[in-house]
Amino acid sequence: MGRAPSDEAREREELGGYTHAEFDREFVRSHRSDWASVATRVLTLIIVYGLLARAIHRHDPPPWLLMLPFVAEFLLIFALGWFLSRFVVSCKTFAKSGGSLGLVLFWMVLMGGAMVAAIVFNPGGTGRAATPMLALREAGAWIVRTDLHWALLAMAAALIGSTALEVMRWKQERGVFVWASIMTASFRLGIAFLVAVVGGFILVFAGDVLLPVVEAMFIGGGSALTWAVYGFIVLVEVLTLVVAVLMHRDAMKPPSERKVAPEQRKRRLP
Repeated sequence: MGRAPSDEAREREELGGYTHAEFDREFVRSHRSDWASVATRVLTLIIVYGLLARAIHRHDPPPWLLMLPFVAEFLLIFALGWFLSRFVVSCKTFAKSGGSLGLVLFWMVLMGGAMVAAIVFNPGGTGRAATPMLALREAGAWIVRTDLHWALLAMAAALIGSTALEVMRWKQERGVFVWASIMTASFRLGIAFLVAVVGGFILVFAGDVLLPVVEAMFIGGGSALTWAVYGFIVLVEVLTLVVAVLMHRDAMKPPSERKVAPEQRKRRLP
């Protein structure tokens, strides 16, 4: 039997005019979990974090450099998402997720400001920059010297390229627009929190044993703590990719085979 009209109307009201089935259909259409798409994402991660690993080994960079790819991708997602929701994609639900310009600027100032503060108070790892401008110039020199600017360009190209393909697929049928990158950003934040909690417990109870082991593995460049932070970031990226692929492949299954079937969703409605 079909779903009762009142339930569907309630679903549409809850989800901004669309149903769970429509979201699932667009999620399957816009996202990709085939080997070519996964390989492209893996290659991007290898380029970005391979160059960062080389920077740690050769130059022992300051702590803020480890967070630069992470923060830069978030800032690009904020800016690109707002642009798409206002000028490219005509979907009210996506426009709400894109947020207002003020909200986007708030998060960009908050995250960008935190990164600038980290650079200014630890400029180039020396701590001796006379002015904030000198600290920023030293930071730029670090990025170029370690070739991380190429890694950031590769990350930006991959994000823009995958988004362009998603928009073209959406234009074929319209409806709700489910942007893979903004969902992946949400996954990444949740996974980072969980990994941080688990990692915190491990460091409390086994840090004295594990840190020397990590340091011994990377003799010749970078401190044990630097490599531990690097490993944390890479682990979050890999787990995020795995979760996104598993969710997409689950959504591609017939409703009767999914882990969350429509009947279960219906029972969760108020």
